[in-house]
Formats: sequence, C-alpha cells, structure tokens
Amino acid sequence: MSACVTAIPTLLSGPFDYELVALALQLEELGLFHVSGKGKYPIEHPPDSEVAFANFQEELEDYKNFLADQILAQSIAAAVHTDEVIIENLTAQEVQAHADHRFVLQLVNDDPEIDALPHMRAQEEGAINDWMSTVTDTMAAQSVVDFSDDEDETQAGPSKSFAERQATTFKKLAMEFQCIACTDRVSRSKMVTAQCGHRYCANCMKSLFMRSTQDEGLHPPKCCKKPIPLTLVARHMDANEIETFQLATVEFNTRHRVNCSSRVCARFITPDNINPVLQQALCPACGTATCTICKNEYHRGRECLDDPSLRQTRELAASEGWQTCGACERVVQLRSGCNHMTCICKAEFCYVCGIEWKNCACAPADIDRIEERAEEIVRRDAPSDILPDQRLVRIDQVFAELQDNHECEHSRRFQRITDGAPRRGFRCEMCDARHYRYILQCRRCYVNVCEECRRNRI
Repeated sequence: MSACVTAIPTLLSGPFDYELVALALQLEELGLFHVSGKGKYPIEHPPDSEVAFANFQEELEDYKNFLADQILAQSIAAAVHTDEVIIENLTAQEVQAHADHRFVLQLVNDDPEIDALPHMRAQEEGAINDWMSTVTDTMAAQSVVDFSDDEDETQAGPSKSFAERQATTFKKLAMEFQCIACTDRVSRSKMVTAQCGHRYCANCMKSLFMRSTQDEGLHPPKCCKKPIPLTLVARHMDANEIETFQLATVEFNTRHRVNCSSRVCARFITPDNINPVLQQALCPACGTATCTICKNEYHRGRECLDDPSLRQTRELAASEGWQTCGACERVVQLRSGCNHMTCICKAEFCYVCGIEWKNCACAPADIDRIEERAEEIVRRDAPSDILPDQRLVRIDQVFAELQDNHECEHSRRFQRITDGAPRRGFRCEMCDARHYRYILQCRRCYVNVCEECRRNRI
C-alpha cells in the first residue's frame, strides 16, 4: 500500500501555519487508518466506532478550514497595513478629483451665461456627493472592533506594528467580563454593553428584551434610565423573537389599544387591522371582529352593550377614590406619596383630577398620605424593640424628609440593606418579588427595590 507524503512548507510565519500543517498530517494519518481499518457492515447501520471516527474527522476538517480563513484574514490585513500609505494617498487623490469636479459643476450652475445643466448631470452630482460621503466616513473609521472604553487606547506611547496590534486585538477579544445580571464571566464577544457602560451576557440581555414584551413596565428595555437599542442584541435573537419584540413595541406605543374580544385569543390588534369608519377591529389570528368602542364583539348598527364587570369596576373605583388613566383607561390606586402618577403606559397625570401632570391647580402632594408613608417605612425598617417615643421621633424625621423628596427621581446611589430581613424576605416595592440576601433602598425616599428594578425599571 502506497501513501502520499504531504509537503511541509519551508517557511512558517506564525502559530496558525504550524497548527495547520499539524492538522493536515493528522488528517492524512486518519485517512490511512480509515482505509486500513475499513470493515464490512450494513450501509445504514455502521458501528459506533465508525460514526465516532467520521465525526472526529469532520471536526478536524472544519477546524482546518477555520485556520485557513484566519491565515487568509491575517494576510489581507497585513497587506492593507503594508500599503496603507499608498491606499490613503490614492483615496485622497480620488476624493480631491471628485471635489474639483463638483466645484466645476457648481460654477457652471451659478454662471447665468451658461445653459442650465441637463437632468442627468444633476443626478451625477448627487451620486458624487453620496460617494464622497461614503469614502470620507470610511476613512474616518478607526476600527471594526470598538475598544474605545479601554484605557490603553488613550495613553501616549510608541506606535505598534501590525503584528503587535493584531495580538492585542485577539487578546482583548478573548477577555472575560462579569455579567451585571447573572454575575457569570463570559468572553467579550458574547457580551452586550449598554449605553451606561454596564455589561450583560447575551442570554441575560435577550431575556430582558423578551420579558419586556410581557411586562410593559420593562418596555422599552433600559439600563440606568438609558434605553437599550434593539440593534445591540438583535444578532443574538432569532426572527420570531425580533418580530415578537417589534409587535410589543407597536402595542405599547398605541394610545387606545384594542384586543381581540374572543377570550380564547385576546391578542392585540394592530392599528392597520382597524377600520375607523366602521369602528371595527378584525383580529388577524382568529378572524374575530371587535368593536373599538366597547371592546366587545362587533355589533354593527346597534348601540354598545353594557359590560357588567366593567361597570362594577368603575363604580368601585369611584367609591374608593381611585383614578383612571386617560391614556390606557387603567384604574390606578395611590397608596402613598405625591399626586404625580406615572402609569405603566408611561402617561403622567394628577391623581386628584386625572388631568395631565402640571396642567392643573391641585396640590402636588397629600400630607396625610405622606404621613402614612412615613409610618409604613418606620414600621418596615425600625427594630421590633424600639421604644414608642423613639418610634415617634423616627416617624417625624422620615415625614420631614419625604416632604422634601416626595417627587424623588432616584438619581442618587442606593444603599444595600442586608440586616433585619423579615421571615418572608425583603419585598421589592416595584415588582413585589421577594429577596432574602439583600434589598436596595433609595437614600432620599426610602423605596425598596431589587437589583433588576433598579437597573431596568426605574
């Protein structure tokens, strides 16, 4: 049996070259072993060893192709680095030539003694402008990979060679960072950095986006009050997840929403499926027609039917002094604090009169509710063995602070509370979730929130 011998290159320029040669030799040995060890077996029922051998050989082939691509990319990058001065000069000359051409065209347009340019020449000028904008933007771009948040990029020092810069880039891509949400350490390529600088792993960021489709209080996804663009996480989501998020965005940005009147379906009906003349919303999922006024099954030519459950809810809200959001018609209850209400749909209104916030003459806060809130905070946080007179003093202190901070925007740092956890754990006052290790408390208004609500909800 004869075997071919693989020629080993005499010049190996880097570790990828050595590894590629080693892989080629290993694949050749595996091929010889496969030929010598091939036995007889049914075509559709190979033994496990044969399947494992084939899978291993396929993995080696894939890795060999990967290394070949890496070598090609390095070669292209090295060529660009070597000829960067020539490329820059040629590009600058091309840009200057087009700039001169555009200047001549402008002189012709401004000269009254020369006939006006034909339509095709005007189109040509627009194309030149677009081309020059693209070229100048490309020349201004520094790198495909953004390492602008690294300190060493701003430090002065000797210039680096291409090989040194490439090694630094590979090192940075291999770096691991801690996810702010799950605290796991993952590589930089699998992380998403929010505009505030917090780093999330791809799974946690995608989870935040998908939860925001079900919880309007989390939409749009944000961190430290700064929205997170979909473009940052879209590459980690499939087409169905992106479509679900975009549909939720349309729903949450629709002021007067209509859901399918079928209790089995109850899906949100987009505005393009609503006939404003007939006041009819047609569900694309189940085909049910819904009245856009009473939100019940469509009843053309007849008055809207009375909804007993809705009527009872409104009567209860009126008797209890609850307010209704004018944007989404949700019934809201003010437990404590000022009269400035921010609905889950982001609408802001006065709790006393229901008018849009800062457009009425109502008092900004109810003193009685602030006092109730102060008593609630002391009852929650004070030691169980506190003396009655000390409790009253503490209530007065908290009451005075809440009067000054009843419209707190939680802009200062929160403090972590670890001691004195109740038997059922700390309760987040925004999502009602229970936490046993610690809770975050605003230093100004004493609201207790969890880590997730602090980052993504407030």
